[in-house]
Amino acid sequence: MQYTIAKKMYFNGQKCCMLSILEVLTMVNSDDRRVRKTRRLMTDALAKLLAEKPLSNITVREIADMADINRGTFYLHYKDVFDMVDKIQADLFEKFNAIITNYMPTANSKRLFPLLEKLFELLAENANLARALVSKHGDAAFINKLKNVVREKCLADMPNPQPDKAAEFDYFFSYVSSGCTGLCHAWLEGDMAESPAEMAALAERFIKGSFDAAIRH
Repeated sequence: MQYTIAKKMYFNGQKCCMLSILEVLTMVNSDDRRVRKTRRLMTDALAKLLAEKPLSNITVREIADMADINRGTFYLHYKDVFDMVDKIQADLFEKFNAIITNYMPTANSKRLFPLLEKLFELLAENANLARALVSKHGDAAFINKLKNVVREKCLADMPNPQPDKAAEFDYFFSYVSSGCTGLCHAWLEGDMAESPAEMAALAERFIKGSFDAAIRH
């Protein structure tokens, strides 16, 4: 799109040089930054409101007032509050799924740390939203959707699991995923003094300890 704008300027016989192209790129990038900033303000406002009350009680006006924007600006981005939540969750899910796909341990590299570090970095980048999602007014179905992505990936990587082992895995996964959710919640609700790398190392140690104990049993 950026190239097309500059190209039209040239073929319409207008004065066009490298400076004009740079001006177009700067204008588009500036707009992108404004869009990202506005959406971040609205997301933070939604997260704060979710800490106080359920989604069904939150209005567009409340989000707009808290984000210091007008309602018209809100409707440039979303149809309503539920559309906003759907789009935010879809974006977060896409990022989460990409991390699981790219960093899940393999037969050649069984360490969990790279995966966990990326997940904690994602949490840190979206701390306000993450707090809202795990709060009493959060979306348990969305959290379970994230857990299921990991579960399905783990099952897909299991070499010909036996029925009894598959059932045992479900119990183990439920135990570990609930523990990890609790760990993330404690970190988010605290002062987040530890870095994502430190939290990843801690989570890896806990998971490995649980796995080793299960194997010994």
